[in-house]
Amino acid sequence: MVETLESRPFLRAGDQAYSSSCEVVHVDEKSYQHYQQTTDENRIMSSFFTSLEGEIRPKGLGIKYVAQGQENYLLQDKRYHVSEGRYFLVNESAPSLDVAIPGVPTWSVCVDVDVKLVNEVLLQWLQPNEPDNYHQVSRYLLTPELFVREAEAGQQLQALLASLISAGTSQGLARPPIEWIFELITLLVQDNRALIGSYYRLRASRLSTRKELFRRLLLGKEMLDDSLFSGTTIKQVAESCCLSEFRFYRLFKQCFGDSPYQYLTRRRIASSLELKKQGLSWSEIAYALNFTDLAAFSNSFKKLKGVAPTKVA
Repeated sequence: MVETLESRPFLRAGDQAYSSSCEVVHVDEKSYQHYQQTTDENRIMSSFFTSLEGEIRPKGLGIKYVAQGQENYLLQDKRYHVSEGRYFLVNESAPSLDVAIPGVPTWSVCVDVDVKLVNEVLLQWLQPNEPDNYHQVSRYLLTPELFVREAEAGQQLQALLASLISAGTSQGLARPPIEWIFELITLLVQDNRALIGSYYRLRASRLSTRKELFRRLLLGKEMLDDSLFSGTTIKQVAESCCLSEFRFYRLFKQCFGDSPYQYLTRRRIASSLELKKQGLSWSEIAYALNFTDLAAFSNSFKKLKGVAPTKVA
């Protein structure tokens, strides 16, 4: 079943125009292929599958949210496992990606949003006191590095996405579909404001330079996340990003607020609490997280948490 709002095909903001048409569909194994492609810039597609293997060609900004079950994605040789309460963001900078549901009953919703609408929401978030600067809306705002990620949905976003699944299944929308899109993209930007803010804190004279530096910093951040239990040094991470250690330090702190060392230490201390829940001793945890000894771990823990690890229940 399909519901489409066609009363006003485009809303104009200066020289830019985003579509106010929004298709609403519900799919399962039988109808998926029929509804896989859409001509609308905005679409809400709820779904229920027990098994699926397919290819997706992103259109605009795609939000893929799982309410129950699991969806697996393969994008440019990287795997994303999206479980209950989490979403995966992808945009049309990626020509295609593979999706698979591994024989698990899965309720989910995929929402495609017009790029121009995303740009306007970003502009108003970045420049809330300049409501008439619509001519500044530019496609560059939707940079590929900014909106390809997996994350846990906040409570408000989860509630809205769950409502979209329910509404799509019953075809019982209580208001125009485009209003759901407006609310969704607003909440999505709020949920991602830390990442978006880090991108715009990066000072560069040229847009292409900012994009490239941000891409390298995200790579470095990911490598730091992967090095919690290894001996990888920050210098090695910087070299992998094709940056000097000093430049990596300066740009990383400019972007994310912490130095690479501070970020890595915070991540290790957070992981130590999870390891403690698994029954490991503090000495075992210090060794696993590559601290030089228990004393070094305890000092770092106390600086961040205010108490020694032995005082944590």
